[in-house]
Amino acid sequence: MNIALEIASAGRGSVEPNPMVGAVIARQEVELARGFHERFGGPHAEVNAIAAAERAGADITGATMYVTLEPCSHQGKTPPCVDAILAAGISRVVVAMVDPDAQVSGRGIARLRDSGVQVDVGVCERQAEHLLRAYCKLRKTNRPWVICKWAQTSDGYLALPAGRGRWISCPESRRRVHEIRSWCDGVLAGVSTVLADDPLLTDRSGRSERRRPLTRIVLDSHLRLPADSQLVATAGEAPVLVAFATGARAPETLSVPGVELLELPACENGVDLAALLDELGRRQYTYLLVEGGAEVLTSFIESGLVDELLVFISPQAIGDVAADRLPPSFDIARLGERISLPDPTEIRVGSDMLLNYCL
Repeated sequence: MNIALEIASAGRGSVEPNPMVGAVIARQEVELARGFHERFGGPHAEVNAIAAAERAGADITGATMYVTLEPCSHQGKTPPCVDAILAAGISRVVVAMVDPDAQVSGRGIARLRDSGVQVDVGVCERQAEHLLRAYCKLRKTNRPWVICKWAQTSDGYLALPAGRGRWISCPESRRRVHEIRSWCDGVLAGVSTVLADDPLLTDRSGRSERRRPLTRIVLDSHLRLPADSQLVATAGEAPVLVAFATGARAPETLSVPGVELLELPACENGVDLAALLDELGRRQYTYLLVEGGAEVLTSFIESGLVDELLVFISPQAIGDVAADRLPPSFDIARLGERISLPDPTEIRVGSDMLLNYCL
């Protein structure tokens, strides 16, 4: 099952809003074949594993299949995996977790058992639930998994003084961010960040197998996004979604191919973030990456809408130099004084430390 979980993760960014799934076929602890769900609309992991066994000339009659998620029993974009398992003559299926999708949710397991297949459920269940946490959230709440990411100095600042360069984080951390963007459906920033930095917010990881283009999302209550910004200029290559508050007037300059204006209810701090997540869930977004700045990060975190924090901590420090002219401190240590944070996973990335919190 550990092998199945490992190969399942190779589908991240290519299969969503479907789940990442891996399958291994074995007999007496000898692996015969393996497969994973490779792309949205393509064969599922179980079918790919059976096909791999056929290509290898392996007899899998009476063998055991280890699969990270309950096999489907309904006709979707592909035929039911249960049918393929039964046709292959597999006698035992070990399932990590039950599929929370209402179309499956125990039906696949029941069909296998009714057909005489031995089914064991719950092997490495905790690891499977962790791998599929975003998929499970989308199926249960119709909202994407929300990741807040930022880079800070060791003393808690999100920007450097003039003359100290643009980047807080090291090159390895910046490459890691593009890797994360490569499997997200949307990356979000506030209009203040766009006005200050004129970012591209694109996926420059080099991955070519992503499910769909990364949507750049701007929280822009009063529609201040400049028509000459890099976001608008590149909208034909990567879509831009501008979320604005009810009552704002859309300027003609934003009537550009690739730019979509999304009117949402207003709230005290601007756009209603819960309404935004509902809309993104309706569009089947699985992952939303929130990148800044401090005001937007605070709004998401204090609203209780965040599932995960990714904090890149640089060894650089501001100290007392020009600290009064920088944005407010957003030190993760101070954030931990305001909200309850679990212990993070610590990962060394170049000269930086990445703290990963699952809330």
